[in-house]
Amino acid sequence: MELKEEWILADEVFENPLLRSNLLGLKYYGLLLHDTQSFKKMHCFRGAVFTLSMVLFNFTQYIDLGQVWGSVSDMTANAATTLLFTTTIFRIIFFYVHRTRFNNIIRLANEGIKRIVKDAWVDEQKILISNVRYLKRLSVVFWSCALITANTMCVFSLVQYFMYERSPDDRSEEEKGGCVGAVMNCSTTQQYFAKILRSWYPTSPGNDHFVEIYLIQLYIMYVGQLIVPSWHMFIVTLMIYGRIECNVLNHRVRSLARYHKVHEAEGIPTKSGSFDPVDNPERRALIIDCVKRQSKLVAFTRELEQLTRAAVFLDFVVFSVLLCALLLEASITTSVVQMFIDICYITTMTTILFLYYWHANEINVCVGTKWGKKHTKMVNRDVHFQANQLSMSAYTSDWYRYDRTTNQMLQLFIMYSNRPLKMHAFFITMSLDTFLAILRASYSYFTILKQLTD
Repeated sequence: MELKEEWILADEVFENPLLRSNLLGLKYYGLLLHDTQSFKKMHCFRGAVFTLSMVLFNFTQYIDLGQVWGSVSDMTANAATTLLFTTTIFRIIFFYVHRTRFNNIIRLANEGIKRIVKDAWVDEQKILISNVRYLKRLSVVFWSCALITANTMCVFSLVQYFMYERSPDDRSEEEKGGCVGAVMNCSTTQQYFAKILRSWYPTSPGNDHFVEIYLIQLYIMYVGQLIVPSWHMFIVTLMIYGRIECNVLNHRVRSLARYHKVHEAEGIPTKSGSFDPVDNPERRALIIDCVKRQSKLVAFTRELEQLTRAAVFLDFVVFSVLLCALLLEASITTSVVQMFIDICYITTMTTILFLYYWHANEINVCVGTKWGKKHTKMVNRDVHFQANQLSMSAYTSDWYRYDRTTNQMLQLFIMYSNRPLKMHAFFITMSLDTFLAILRASYSYFTILKQLTD
């Protein structure tokens, strides 16, 4: 099979200050390729092997779910990881189907950041730097939470195995209290060791096969640790790029006089309160550039929405159940370590949802920030102002110095800016209200199941 040219990214994409750190995980997994990369087909093959492994393992999880159907505690223990693997596999397969579109949107983000760097405007550079730093802090926190959760699960399972007091060989499996189905550390009091995750294996009675099962699950866990944080931070990175473009556009529209070529070339200071006429042809060119940037921002956001809405809608459906399962497991476990794992797991899953809905909401309100005198600090404004930030930024420019034609062009920009830029997952609006609705639904399901198990 020959690799298509549109599947291969330029090397400079992996040197982009915003994109590079959060694309590496997808590259190591085998999803992204670049020009000078050696053995490209082997990298694709590695990604296919990882994906097939996760699909097969997820299939065994659903077999185990069918075997324990009817037991609320066992079903919730299974669902806590089965649903996460299902949504992750869906995302990977969706990427393979739409690989070209994902690569194109990466290229768009790369070109946008290159343009900001090339223009070399100080204020825009500071907007970019502040967002890059914000993304780095966000990545460290999210990766730390995910890795602590996963590795604690792996170590805890191994510790339990060595602490497990084995029964004599002549006793039956029921007398031993053994369990062939793997458990993400069972929610009830255990008299037997637990595997890392709940899943089904074709083991023979009287044989636990712990070492073989543990090594298989350890491999799956490390594949999951690579792809889950990498994928979610990749999507969040694209959302943050949208926020950067929106911030830059707000600054440009509000401060058109600073971008005037005559002032820049001759070093003429800008008179913000002056009523002197301006070079209207030049100012119209600047407004046209802002319109083009706005159009590109809208197109980027719509394409990102198209590429994420199916997965986000699936999250909307299953994450309520997933969080409910984790809450129930944490409430009935007798192990302090298991409770710690559940709390970290809940934090990770909640963070995934929050990152999506928070940054989609920020694009919707166009961030709503104002740069101070030193242009290094962003101050949040009220929601009403945020919702009309672009149009308000245009209104706060020196429009009173323009001629009639230039003002008409600015009015068209303001009218276009008043259109809401919301991201949707089909009929679900990606906003903080939706995020809170998911949390409320999870807690409601949890209280119902808790009453059933008591």
